[in-house]
Amino acid sequence: MEQISRRRFLDEVAAVTRDRQATTHLYLMLREGGGIGVQWEQPGLDHLREFRVVDPDGPVCPHCLIIETVLTLAPVLPLDMLRTARARVQYERILRAGMLPAPAFARQSVSREVTWLGDCHGATGDPHTDADCAEHAAIGPSVVTDPLDVDPVAPLPRALLELTDATDVRERLRLARDWRDTAAEVARRSRWAATTWGFLRSSAVLGVPTAGRPGMVYALDPAAATDDRPFTEVAATAMRSLSGRDDLVYADRVCLVPDPVPGGERMPSFAGAVDVAAGQPVRTLRLPSSRRPLSRLGRGILLLFEARHVMLIRHVQRAPDWESEAALHLFEFGMLEELGGPAYTSAVAAYLDALRREGELLARPQKVLDRRERRALAGIFGGLDDEELHLWGSVAYRNAIMVMLGSQSAFAEHLRRQAS
Repeated sequence: MEQISRRRFLDEVAAVTRDRQATTHLYLMLREGGGIGVQWEQPGLDHLREFRVVDPDGPVCPHCLIIETVLTLAPVLPLDMLRTARARVQYERILRAGMLPAPAFARQSVSREVTWLGDCHGATGDPHTDADCAEHAAIGPSVVTDPLDVDPVAPLPRALLELTDATDVRERLRLARDWRDTAAEVARRSRWAATTWGFLRSSAVLGVPTAGRPGMVYALDPAAATDDRPFTEVAATAMRSLSGRDDLVYADRVCLVPDPVPGGERMPSFAGAVDVAAGQPVRTLRLPSSRRPLSRLGRGILLLFEARHVMLIRHVQRAPDWESEAALHLFEFGMLEELGGPAYTSAVAAYLDALRREGELLARPQKVLDRRERRALAGIFGGLDDEELHLWGSVAYRNAIMVMLGSQSAFAEHLRRQAS
């Protein structure tokens, strides 16, 4: 590991980035103990260097330095203002989850006029060091290690017991954990999923819907003090706290809202709601109990997709952000490419060939894959029914459209046109 000063580190990373013009991906990786790994990837060749940054007056806060490095690289890559501004928010979100942040950048085009893409991955490990500044030392996960770890003998809040009983709460907790476990299984196999899994693992509590009051849930926070107020008082207090406020912001946590009654719905979905316990808007992930459940791998991918979706949403009232929507699809494509390997990429290639032959969007994309390709795609998931096979075929088709268009920005414009 090279020992280097802060100024020399910034200059060295910028200089190497300029020299390695064939770089397609760049990673700034925090290591346990405060070291920083920098990896430049290009076709057929990766270049990794490990640094420990120490100034004459002592070690440098590695978190501040990585964020400063992103600012230094912004004009070098280049990285546009939006992605540059998001870098700190994304970094500190991973830090708050108790993981090692790794800002990651990917080139979209050889043209210097096109911005690089930016994201932040997370790796398992302790991100804190003695060199952390006061601000970053204070950022970390909550004291409760598992937000779904509710003491089975602890008394439930009075307002919640007016909505349901302890048996129903235990069943909902079981369903929420089962859904969350599917995401954990995906995250163990996909580096794309690691960051979103960290968010889901540290920020998702159980939400119980309030019967007769659509759009409200009671978030069961295991760290909260016992609340003996009746439901009418809790709900009235919540509505008063929201009255007259225009720019409403969602709570940091999210609610997993499983439905214990089996039905026809198969896919998880996002919905905004009001958490009556906290008197605050909250993002919810609705988790169905289907009579025909999706494959376990499929459920995990879709839950991570929706969790990634809620990570991008903070304001209740918001204009459509098609760049973020495109990035969300790229996240799903990346997971499937890692998990499915050639079986998935060959399906994407088949759709891409068909798109190039037609020169436009396909009238009947469901007819593109032959029996062998469909069987290979289903094999990724351990076998699928026709409906779920069609679902993942449509994802591969969207992936092919993105490849044909050539950039995230062009794909975002495609999504905007399709929605209008």
